[in-house]
Amino acid sequence: MELKTHQLFFRRFTDIYRPFIQRTADVLAKDGLTVPQWSALRLIAEQEEMTPAELAARQFVEKPTVSRTIQQLMESGLIETRPGEDRRAKIILLTIHGREVYEKTSSAVEKLEREVIGDIPEQELNAMITRFLEMQQRL
Repeated sequence: MELKTHQLFFRRFTDIYRPFIQRTADVLAKDGLTVPQWSALRLIAEQEEMTPAELAARQFVEKPTVSRTIQQLMESGLIETRPGEDRRAKIILLTIHGREVYEKTSSAVEKLEREVIGDIPEQELNAMITRFLEMQQRL
């Protein structure tokens, strides 16, 4: 059976996604992190601070899932919370140790990303980024 172009696209996408996540998990394990923990740490570092609800929305997961990840990162001393403007809301931010771990791990993940990208020209990468954003908006 011959696949249609859109079917082939998504087959190739999943063919690269799963092995990439596994390789990323291997890199992160060296620093004692899981993929969900890294995802949260990375988003908090990029935003400087955020609420658990914002983190859940950005990760496309439910708040209880984020709560477990936040608890794990707090127990590891990577993040801390402070009260938000609303007494019920908490603000999550990296600790000094969390920033150090983020920077170290970020370098290792970037090395893997560059390895996987290979010699694909930046112009092609930018075009793919644009298309992925378009597809994400349709979900």
